[in-house]
Amino acid sequence: MVKQIIKLSLLLIIGPLIFTTCEDKEDLNHEQEDIDFSQNNIKIVFISRRIANSAKCNLFIMNGDGSEQEKITDLTVRFEKPALSHSGKIVLFVHYTEDYFYELYSINLDGTNLTLIDRAKRYCGSVDWSIDDTKIVYSKSKNDSTDDKDLILFDIATNKKYTLTTSGNNFSARFSPENKIAFSRQKNSTFNIYSMSINGNNKKLIISNARNPVWSPDGNKIAYQASIENRSSQIFTANSDGSNQKQLTSTYSSRIWPGWPPKGNNDPHWTPDGEKIVYVTWEDGDPEIHIMNSDGSSKLKLTNTEKRDEYPTVTSDGKFILFSSNRNMEMDAEVYVMHIDGKNQSPITNCYREDIFPIEVFE
Repeated sequence: MVKQIIKLSLLLIIGPLIFTTCEDKEDLNHEQEDIDFSQNNIKIVFISRRIANSAKCNLFIMNGDGSEQEKITDLTVRFEKPALSHSGKIVLFVHYTEDYFYELYSINLDGTNLTLIDRAKRYCGSVDWSIDDTKIVYSKSKNDSTDDKDLILFDIATNKKYTLTTSGNNFSARFSPENKIAFSRQKNSTFNIYSMSINGNNKKLIISNARNPVWSPDGNKIAYQASIENRSSQIFTANSDGSNQKQLTSTYSSRIWPGWPPKGNNDPHWTPDGEKIVYVTWEDGDPEIHIMNSDGSSKLKLTNTEKRDEYPTVTSDGKFILFSSNRNMEMDAEVYVMHIDGKNQSPITNCYREDIFPIEVFE
């Protein structure tokens, strides 16, 4: 962890580095000649769209300074955030096949042990790891004729699958630190958040008219999204049992297409100490990254480029944010890093196609 902090600090101090190709960054400028990245233990997993004349993406891994960018698997990856195990050794991803099936895979970060977990015609994905990495939970279409999805628990040791839900459209299931599961359920046009035991028992409606729960690091609170009167998405928090619901954001974009609801705030991420929440705000049609205290106070705009700054993740030391940005007009999107206060925003990748969904590999 100490090495990780030191190397990320070096990256932010020296500023942007120059890529010679889309695949890797090895030639450093004169100011960086005395920087030794050979001991850099930071790794970042991300999705990149580098297949010429194609919208297909691949799963990549690289060092924290952007060097040694390597494709993990030749399988193409759906435009969906991969899920890294808590051990930092295995990643889950969704592959969309040529015959229009969604396939959920696991693979080691070194590209070995590619394993098909499940597949479905309509959808299979939205996956999360249990805290001990022994189980995963994901959404899978009930059948080929409906968009409704059930939640499936997969036991990695036994390769057994258990269906946890039987009604409604269920998605965005997330494990708490105690392996309790919170999830979203849609019935007709209504979304609600439920909780249940890891075996699917004790289901309970905890938050009405809400979706996409995210547990705080201690498991005592949940951040989530809910629509307010103008139909914009806003970030709320509640206790783990659904009590003490509090709206934290209220802004929304004024530039919208006729007939579409105004966008607001979404994609909340807790800092490791649970004191702050990093999130995405839509302003005049483009997303920007913000941070606030977990009670909604002291909001701070971290990015301000009039372009898309999105898909933030907070590093395990709580000091940095990885994100994707298309602020460079010559690139579709690049992976960036910045301090938790928004300072020293620096690109890590340099590819003319999209590099998105960066995730720190922690040990």
